Amino acid sequence: MSTYDLKSIRLQVIEAGEDKVFLVTGGKAHIGAVATFYVDHERVSGTTVHIPGHKEQELCERLARKAALQLKVTVTVIMGIHFDSITRMQIDEIVQTAERLMEDHLNKDKRSS
Repeated sequence: MSTYDLKSIRLQVIEAGEDKVFLVTGGKAHIGAVATFYVDHERVSGTTVHIPGHKEQELCERLARKAALQLKVTVTVIMGIHFDSITRMQIDEIVQTAERLMEDHLNKDKRSS
């Protein structure tokens, strides 16, 4: 059983040369979706794969697109967040938390460039 706890949501970053892998987990961690995006002539292209029954696909893709566009490198986001019996409001809080964690990392990365 995984009780709702926003503080359990984590963003881990793995450097792969200039490229980046982001692991976004929370609650009962798992792999629910994977998105890889890259910039090709100022256009972002990529693909997303999700495991049936999981709902992270849209958020995973959105975070990967945003990071690839801002960082101008190939980005893979692996995402799996699960809490038992949560409400729509809690889902919205989870989405906002994951987006904030990515935004914080991208802003930090921008400052250190």
